[in-house]
Amino acid sequence: MSENSRENWGSKVGFILSIAGSAIGLGNIWRFPYIAGVNGGAAFLMVYLACVFLVGLPIMICELSIGRASQKDAVGAFGKLFPGRSALANAIGFLLLCYGAFLAFHTSIGLGILMAVAGALMLKFGFKVTGALSLLVAMLILSYYSVIGGWILEYVRVSFTPGFSTLNTVSAAETEFGNFLGSPILIVILHLSFLGLSAAMLWGGIKDGIERWSKVLLPVLFLLLVVVIVRSVTLEGASTGLSFLFHPDFSKLNTKCFMDALGHSFYSLSLGMAISITYGSYQSKKDNLYSSALSVIILDTMGAILAGLAIFPAVFAMGLNPAAGPGLIFQVLPATFNKIPLGWLWSGCFFLMLAIAALTSAASLMECGVTFLLDHTRLKRHAAIVITYLVTGLVGILSCVSISNWDNIEWLHKGLTACFGEAAIAGNWFDFLDMLCSNWILPASGMLTALFAGWVWTARKATAELRQGAEKMADRSILLWLAGLSDGSDSQNEKASTTLSVVWSIVIRIIAPLAIFFIFLNVTGLI
Repeated sequence: MSENSRENWGSKVGFILSIAGSAIGLGNIWRFPYIAGVNGGAAFLMVYLACVFLVGLPIMICELSIGRASQKDAVGAFGKLFPGRSALANAIGFLLLCYGAFLAFHTSIGLGILMAVAGALMLKFGFKVTGALSLLVAMLILSYYSVIGGWILEYVRVSFTPGFSTLNTVSAAETEFGNFLGSPILIVILHLSFLGLSAAMLWGGIKDGIERWSKVLLPVLFLLLVVVIVRSVTLEGASTGLSFLFHPDFSKLNTKCFMDALGHSFYSLSLGMAISITYGSYQSKKDNLYSSALSVIILDTMGAILAGLAIFPAVFAMGLNPAAGPGLIFQVLPATFNKIPLGWLWSGCFFLMLAIAALTSAASLMECGVTFLLDHTRLKRHAAIVITYLVTGLVGILSCVSISNWDNIEWLHKGLTACFGEAAIAGNWFDFLDMLCSNWILPASGMLTALFAGWVWTARKATAELRQGAEKMADRSILLWLAGLSDGSDSQNEKASTTLSVVWSIVIRIIAPLAIFFIFLNVTGLI
């Protein structure tokens, strides 16, 4: 795909809804509630919001600018903006080799090998590795994300059947969920079906495919979310759930809470997984990247908070456990809804909403692979979609057949145990892949992207790209007023715009990489 023939979004609203659809997915409605539940609710929410605005927002702006400036997919973007190798890439490569050796001898052979390989690749290819890493993690996440999407499709179906209404206790829901997980053939069929729906969203291209579907599905998602919230907060005893979500108990905070909040901010905002770079590459030079990113962040944050409002009041009203982990929406919520009059209706609305959220996110992940094939091969869009579908579908089957235990892929279990140790792979292949992507690869990709934009491509060039499209006074005035940097007058706007650029460059060059780096040190036990 040449630059001149590259498709653009039909409108700024369409772009914002499309990228917001990628962010407001299972990360917000499935993953955020159970992580918040495990980490104490309101205290975690505050840490998460700090991570979103202090680290997530600057990195999203960074990724959008890289994509738009390069007009390339994630892999091609870094090579186009800086074709050679840099001293910083060499330094990072050398440090990764040393770090890998340390991990191999003191913590984990597997992680040590991964770090050493990453270091060698950095020395060989420079920051081009960052694009490849972000594309890899996008495809890995899609491979197991679509498995969850398949579960949700099944829950939409069974929500409206008589048998589902009997699941009015957590133990009954756990039994039913266990029976479901024990049917790998059904899970494979659902996984491939969900991927097929995601591929269908991409079939018409950027403007007539993703954008058109997002303009319809995202408003429907929010409408269904509001319907479920109204029912949830009007239950007797719902106030305890509201208190859990909005009244922080800071004694609940620990290092794991901060690590989970940072990792989830990347997961929820789709950072470090090629989506923002890919979508940015289709964006017009006339669009204001600052206001676009801020709009997405606000919509995403609203999605997370609304998901909490939909779930926690109902869970507490029914006297159930909010710290049920990943099974919160598949085991606890069915039991919750079925204790409510017309529970099948609320359950159906909830899982339909969840299916829409999952679908918009999965389509965004798949588009990363499709755009890569379009940019680096002579394939047409439809062929690229089919190939991406087949590859991620086959990889996802590993998660399908091992979701309940490792028995069906014991060979992989033994290999991972030898490399990473039994503790690191507790659970199953699905859990291991989620941990590896969310807590390791996503933050690493985000950190390398920030370092590239701030020090290699340089903050000066990145800021120049950001200024394109920021000439619209209305856009810029609103943004600067929200940031508290301007009173809205023209004279203040120019000065405030410069201040905003300086603050952004400091965050990208220093604050965001250091924050992620210290989390890594804690994960590996160095601090």
